[in-house]
Amino acid sequence: MNAKSGGASFFDVALIRSNPILYELRVLKVIRSLSKKYSLLVLGWDRDGTHSFSEVMGKNVLVKRFKIKAPYARFYLILYYPLFWLWVLKNLLIHRPKVVHACDLDALIPSYFFKLFFSAKLVFDNFDRFAMAFIPIEYRLLYSVINKIEEVLAKNSDALITVSEERRSSFGGYLPKHVEIIMNCPNLENYNDRINDKQKLKVDKILTLVYAGAISRDRGLLLISKAIENEKNVHLILAGRVLDDTLKHLLKNPNVSYVGLLKADEVLKLERMADVIPILYDPSIPINRVASPNKLFEAMMLGVPVITNVCAGIVKQTGCGLLVRYDARDVKSAILYLKDKPLLRKKMGFNGYLACKKAYNWMLMEEKLLKLYSSFGM
Repeated sequence: MNAKSGGASFFDVALIRSNPILYELRVLKVIRSLSKKYSLLVLGWDRDGTHSFSEVMGKNVLVKRFKIKAPYARFYLILYYPLFWLWVLKNLLIHRPKVVHACDLDALIPSYFFKLFFSAKLVFDNFDRFAMAFIPIEYRLLYSVINKIEEVLAKNSDALITVSEERRSSFGGYLPKHVEIIMNCPNLENYNDRINDKQKLKVDKILTLVYAGAISRDRGLLLISKAIENEKNVHLILAGRVLDDTLKHLLKNPNVSYVGLLKADEVLKLERMADVIPILYDPSIPINRVASPNKLFEAMMLGVPVITNVCAGIVKQTGCGLLVRYDARDVKSAILYLKDKPLLRKKMGFNGYLACKKAYNWMLMEEKLLKLYSSFGM
């Protein structure tokens, strides 16, 4: 199948994600891995209205985008979903993929209906538990209903992919025949030069912190800002999609700057500049208690130590950074502790890099992914 045809051609796999596709490393890694063996139709949603309707990514991948502007992380987004689902179903009917790879519940719903009527295989790739991530726990009835819908659809899929054992456990007994844990590990191909001894041993006076991800209240950014607001020679660089008014408050701190929304390869270039990568998640939000962020594995690949309150098992096992409480004073202590210790930062960074090469890399995850697809007779 040549993706350049773009008409009513059939595809082996349709991957569905309700964003523009270009900014999410996990999605891009899945696309590249599957395209090694299969033709792919990728259906995304250009909510900002800034991307092309369609584009070709290599000879086997056609990307198409739903072109209606819509918000992120807003309750009234539910009003837009039926339009997106109808558009997805229309494209699935036109292109008739053998497998539908649905990324999260908002992509799973139309995919499930296609599976029911056309006997396609359905892979549910669970990036985030939807209710745990987006519905406040005080809305107990809605929270429970959405959780149950997600669990029932997961059980009736042909395969479930989760990012961690903790996330898998959150589904309880609602598991399909095939369940695979595919972590958010980085692709080490072409990144052998990421460790730079001279850079990681730099002893200039500025400690650079880099955060690249969603700019929102639950990511500990206000805690970091408070921790460094009266500190000289500590600077926090931010990049990512702005989801609420957090950035406005952060930029009142002269030690904080924002460089915009970056593409995946640009994110890695920025993170490579860091002395430390902070990764903080508000534990009062259920999904954050089982977070398995890309940023941790990217930092390990790049040889940059982390300060974090998640993935305690991996951090302890590898020695790739410091574990902290979700508390400004604890975060400040960790930042100041690492500030004047370039040798320790280098050691932690190198620990992460070695662990990444051995166990936490995308080549191993790709093997799992392709083996799963092979089980469908693909």
